[in-house]
Amino acid sequence: MMSDAMYEVGREHYTTVIRDMLKHENDVTNHRIMWLLIGQGFIANAFIFGWREEAVHKYAIAFLGILVTIPAFVMLYESYLARGYLQFLGRQAKQGALPEEHLPLVGWPRDRIEGWWRDAWMCHWLARAGDVLEPWLFLPSLFMTMWMYVLLTQWIPLNTGATLALAVFLTAALLSLSCLVVFWTQGENVLKAADDANRGQ
Repeated sequence: MMSDAMYEVGREHYTTVIRDMLKHENDVTNHRIMWLLIGQGFIANAFIFGWREEAVHKYAIAFLGILVTIPAFVMLYESYLARGYLQFLGRQAKQGALPEEHLPLVGWPRDRIEGWWRDAWMCHWLARAGDVLEPWLFLPSLFMTMWMYVLLTQWIPLNTGATLALAVFLTAALLSLSCLVVFWTQGENVLKAADDANRGQ
């Protein structure tokens, strides 16, 4: 078994490193939310000033709003996953069950411990149902629904309530699809569980 001297960080400092990484991910999330709000503010201004212009301009702006929202949501969702994974690693580190090779350089590494989410998350996608009201998900959903509603009013002749319901449904479908894309494009190389690794030492 190798000594701690062989590694960059001693075991007693793992929790400190993970706390710093969590703080970084929180800062990244805050910055991404601010950029989303600023970007949507510019697009909303363009839409309001173009209200009297031809319909094609208004709906092009609404489509742009959707195009800006989806990648912003993906980046916010990746930060959410990273925070969840780091919290899992922090619990492992406190129990002394985190091998050095599982300490990542980034919050959401490609090599992740198998089943890391099972003890604390309700499913692989979401930790708690209440998280859907957090700004990282609520704000992109709100903007997507708003721009989707604008587009649907032009494309489909429905009453206001039906159009809004369809906009909410399409928003949920698009954001869920975005989550699937995140999992598909960033598929993990599964690591053995920390307990199994400790048994082999």
